[in-house]
Amino acid sequence: MSMSMGSGVEPGSPAPYRVREVSSLRGFAIEWLAPGRVLLSKRNVLYRSGGPGRGPMRPVGVIPRPVWTALAIRIRPVQRALRQMFYNVLPLADGSVFVTYARQVGVFRGKGGAYRRLKGLARPCRVLRGAAAVDGDGCVFFGEYLDNAERGPVRVYRYVPGDEGIEAVYAFPPNAIRHVHGIHYDPYGRRLWCLTGDLDREARILTTADGFGTLATVGAGDETWRAVSVQFTEAAIWYATDAEFSRNKVFRLDRATGRRSEIGPVDGPVYYSAKWRGKPFFAVTAELCPSQVGRSATLWTIRDGALCRVASFEKDRWPVKLLPGTLHFPLGPGVEEGLYFQGVALEDADARCFRMEAVQAVPRPASEA
Repeated sequence: MSMSMGSGVEPGSPAPYRVREVSSLRGFAIEWLAPGRVLLSKRNVLYRSGGPGRGPMRPVGVIPRPVWTALAIRIRPVQRALRQMFYNVLPLADGSVFVTYARQVGVFRGKGGAYRRLKGLARPCRVLRGAAAVDGDGCVFFGEYLDNAERGPVRVYRYVPGDEGIEAVYAFPPNAIRHVHGIHYDPYGRRLWCLTGDLDREARILTTADGFGTLATVGAGDETWRAVSVQFTEAAIWYATDAEFSRNKVFRLDRATGRRSEIGPVDGPVYYSAKWRGKPFFAVTAELCPSQVGRSATLWTIRDGALCRVASFEKDRWPVKLLPGTLHFPLGPGVEEGLYFQGVALEDADARCFRMEAVQAVPRPASEA
């Protein structure tokens, strides 16, 4: 398998983790992970299980697809090219499951897991993986992710559990941004964070404590504020940049002082991130853009205040237009036993699930809490 284990910032300093494939989950993606509850997908079908790779998997529901599409997406490169996959899977308090799939949003609801496509999208759009958030009141928020070459208005939507549709609660005006990269809920600050892109003036990190009634700008104006995902701890907010032209870096925003500090550079743009045992992890995407160093999707974390490379996977032979090489993390709180992720568009790792485990005690420094 074309995977290399990481070394720390200093050559020869080993990462205190090992990564192994969960072979029983080959072909599946873990979409939601919590103790005793796992939601997994395979193409357009969602399943549930009591644990990752353990016990039976039972269908939750199916996203209806035309016959030709259902047949075509059995060919993995075609599935990737058509983006026929789940991007967000969020169990809600009323027992339903909110999902975004390809360019549509919907819910699985009821005992039979009937799928209902939600009304209200002004235009078909994708929502990046992990870019929809459930706030403290149980409502789902997400923003439009689309090409938007004409730089028209970009909408943020809210879904209230039990409704048959979604509503636009905010719109960025024309020529303000290209699209929304992600909306994320901060359980410590009890507010939503909104990340936008792409050009320097469009790259922004914003927050709202009232469901997009008002917005406050944390930072904007250059690629150091261009991000797709963030991770929250009690003391700080962590993010890595999705810069196309400048060197990508990991940053820490201190809650007490508001000060931003640079942790260090990584080898490419970061789309997705996760938190495990209180530590943030960042996955470089093999996008092969000007800022990329090499051709790898690399998993990074922070150890003793410095960046530490955990593992690296080479981009496969298929063009980036079919799909960049990424590491997909499950949504949800995760489990203590390890950090799970799926390889996408990577050499010998596409559609394979992996578990990262600690191989030695990894203390949680106060500076990283």
